[in-house]
Amino acid sequence: MRQLRRLQRTKGYLRKTDDKHGREIVKPFIKSDFDEMVRCCLNHRDKHNPSSWKYRVWYRNYILLILGVNTGNRIETLIELTPRDIAGGQYTCKEMKTGKVQQFNMNADVYATVREYIERYNIQMNEYIFESRQGFKGYPITRQQAWRIIKQLADEAGIKYPVACHSLRKSYGRWYWDSTHDLLTTQKLLMHESAAETMLYIMLEPSDIQEVRESINHTEKWG
Repeated sequence: MRQLRRLQRTKGYLRKTDDKHGREIVKPFIKSDFDEMVRCCLNHRDKHNPSSWKYRVWYRNYILLILGVNTGNRIETLIELTPRDIAGGQYTCKEMKTGKVQQFNMNADVYATVREYIERYNIQMNEYIFESRQGFKGYPITRQQAWRIIKQLADEAGIKYPVACHSLRKSYGRWYWDSTHDLLTTQKLLMHESAAETMLYIMLEPSDIQEVRESINHTEKWG
């Protein structure tokens, strides 16, 4: 609660966090903007013959977006996923940055979407889901390739605020908070050490807290 009160007292929150070490802080995607990115990605895919490698590349990019906002993995972990890591809808991976292990049952629709891609291209259990089409066969895309994918789609969607690969993970947390206002569970999903870290990470503003306050109504109509 102390961190919450501190946030409520803070003015110009986003202005104070607009840069970090001289760099802009990337933001979560606005949901409608992300939807437009997905639409652009699928449009790219569907322009090509389904048997072509370009169709597969854009299909792969679509799966990257879907897993990014539905697992909360950092990009360096996400790009190295294999079918074994999600076998049977049981998601198991070790975060490369922190060493923390994530293990959970995937949402059925998310798993079905990814499984359809895996089965279409007969991706074997130990092969990378996000295989690169550049360089040597059998390697995953790099963080730089993932960034270029996100940047291109964000530009095509007309997004003006700073975004990058990390926006996928930030969106995972922010969208959950937006739908539940449950900071503790958001913290646990992101595997943060404190609620204060989560509040800064998903970029909660005083106006967000005020909106929640205004929505609280415990009155009843009697008679």
